[in-house]
Amino acid sequence: MCIIVDNDRLGRFLSDSTDDDSAPIRTWLDRGWGIVVYATEERFRKEVARSARHRLAEYVRAGKARHIPIEEFGDDVRELRASGRLRSNDPHVLALARASGARLLYTGDGDLMDDFRDKALIDNPRGKVYSGASNRSLLTRSACQT
Repeated sequence: MCIIVDNDRLGRFLSDSTDDDSAPIRTWLDRGWGIVVYATEERFRKEVARSARHRLAEYVRAGKARHIPIEEFGDDVRELRASGRLRSNDPHVLALARASGARLLYTGDGDLMDDFRDKALIDNPRGKVYSGASNRSLLTRSACQT
């Protein structure tokens, strides 16, 4: 299964000392059961520390993370932004999910959670949200489509 880690959680997720909510995801990745998909758009570069980007590069080298170029879903970002349907200010996360096939999102942003679970925005299969360690049952061994 693929997971997208929203920028609001990415720094803590990739830090040297993981928190209780991120630990199950790191264990899941370390066991080879999942893959993080990500894109490096402008907010990523501003919000994620250099040390965290280094850990992400380690995940890429180990086959535990995949970069999806913004060119593959930039048009969808613009369409989502213009649609007026979104509650969140994160059309890039939704477009990344649609382009990559990732249907699991780690975030603490309530509006983004609502958008990600919206059948009209993410479907076939529907999006699921990991908001903390209590959601560890969402971390399965199912195949990643990317």
